Order: sequence, then structure tokens, then C-alpha cells
Amino acid sequence: MTSGERVASEEQVPQGRHRRSTYVVAAAVVVGAAVMGTAAMVDGDTGGSDLLAAFAMILIPSLVGAVVALVFGRRLIRRIPRTAGADPATRRRIGQALRDGSTGDPRLDALARKEARSRVGQRWLLVLFTVGFLSQLPPLVDPVRPFGRVLAVLLLLLWGGAAWYRWRGLREARRYLAGPPNQP
Repeated sequence: MTSGERVASEEQVPQGRHRRSTYVVAAAVVVGAAVMGTAAMVDGDTGGSDLLAAFAMILIPSLVGAVVALVFGRRLIRRIPRTAGADPATRRRIGQALRDGSTGDPRLDALARKEARSRVGQRWLLVLFTVGFLSQLPPLVDPVRPFGRVLAVLLLLLWGGAAWYRWRGLREARRYLAGPPNQP
């Protein structure tokens, strides 16, 4: 099977199932975030109506954000070219080339350089992840809300992991771009 046939067979996968699962995951994230936010925001002696009002105040902006992300995200994804080619094997080889710092295949080198330039262009995400990490330090030492501390620890792990992953990818990209290009 050639790479063109693989791309054609991958494009024939029904999109309805994938779209439904995206909506289910988005709904679960929105409701989960609203529940965690409500639990962190209210006290133990809050009445049922206050609890429902707090939940609604957190749920509505989350729903608006999820709808905007799904609508505009789908449009943005269609415009982004697939840097790594159509098949997963090529994507793995590009990732391996970036980790190794070089490759012997000129076509793979061109794709790896394109991916490396993309990673360097997104270096601002490292700053965003670091700011997110630092923003969770004050809730971590708050003695009043123990659930807020647990949530802060989870968010610290999330932001720290994302920052480390982005930093590692940026380091690999810079190292790859610093090396000589592979000429045929």
C-alpha cells in the first residue's frame, strides 16, 4: 500500500463517531471543571440554592468557552498543514530525528526542519505554562480551603508537565536547527 492509498483510506474513516466523542469529552470537561470550581468556591454550610447558583455561574462561561473552542478549533485545524506527512510511521521517524539531532534522509530532514521551526515559533507557550504554574502557588498555601489545595497540586502537576514537555521539544528543535542540513 503506497502512502497515497494510506491517506485515502484514512480520509474515508467516518467522522461522525469522532465528532460525537469530541463533544462527549468536551461536555465531561466542562461539567467536571464546573463541579471542581463550585467545590473550591463554596463553603460546607452553603444552602442548596446558593450551591446551584454558584454551579450555574461557573458552568455558563465554561459552556461558552467550550463552544467557541470547538467551533474555531475545527476551523483552525483544517488550515494547519500536516507537517509530519500522512502516515504515523513518518511522524515517528520525524520525532526520532528531532530527538537524535540528525537524519540521513533528505525528505525526512526537510519535514523535521519544518517541525522544528514550528516548535521554535511556539516557544511562547512555555511562558504561558510557566505563568499557569506560578499562578497555582498562592492557592497551594491557603489554609482555609483544603479542596483548593488538592486542586492546586493537580494543576501544578498539569502545568509543570506541560511546561517540561514544551521545554524538551523546544530544546530538541533548537539542537536540530543548529545542525547542518542534509543535502541529497
